[in-house]
Amino acid sequence: MSKIDGYGVYQNSYYSNSVKNSATKGAEKTDKSGKADKTESKVTLSAKAKKLLEELKKNYKNMDFIVADYESDEEAASYLARGTKEYSVLIEPETLEEMAADNEAKEKYTGIIDDAVGQLKDMESQLGDKIDEVAHLGISVGNDGKVSYFADLEKVSERQKDFIEKTRANKKEERTAQAKKAEESAAKGRTKRTRVEADSAQELLEKIKAVDWEQVKAEEKPVTGGRFDFTI
Repeated sequence: MSKIDGYGVYQNSYYSNSVKNSATKGAEKTDKSGKADKTESKVTLSAKAKKLLEELKKNYKNMDFIVADYESDEEAASYLARGTKEYSVLIEPETLEEMAADNEAKEKYTGIIDDAVGQLKDMESQLGDKIDEVAHLGISVGNDGKVSYFADLEKVSERQKDFIEKTRANKKEERTAQAKKAEESAAKGRTKRTRVEADSAQELLEKIKAVDWEQVKAEEKPVTGGRFDFTI
């Protein structure tokens, strides 16, 4: 599988193993000596495709556009987990090239993206208090126009919730490096994380609401990325 071609995306610690495994699978090549070459091949885009990617970034400031080859929903979700903005959009290189070469194709796929993200926004408005559990949302757009929806969910402990509220209440107070270190320590706790995937925004909504956190194993890790912001 090819390496992503995106913009300043990072890898959430929770997903480090799954992303690494997904990125490595299919990227290993065997040379003439029979040894595996684990160096990933980077996605090569034409000048037109690169220009279009810049245009998409400029026009959709709340989205991370990630260009990568993927073979399964699991791989797609791993790439989408790297996004740092409100929404992540995963596109295959062939699709981006088609959009760059054909204005009708460009309008078709941007229309698909607009519609899908609009559905995600509507879904968020229906989540109620469950919206606080949504760390990240993303979509993948196949070259057949099919859209898949993804949500990374996090549930923090009551201790962490109290910490977040106290931190936000003291935004005007200047904090020393020592205070910041203490806050980071306090933020650590038993955090639960899971991921749901769906073929529609409505199905994603139903799956998010149906998550049984009692069945999700907690992790001793700080909450990072997503909607949970400990900064002031």
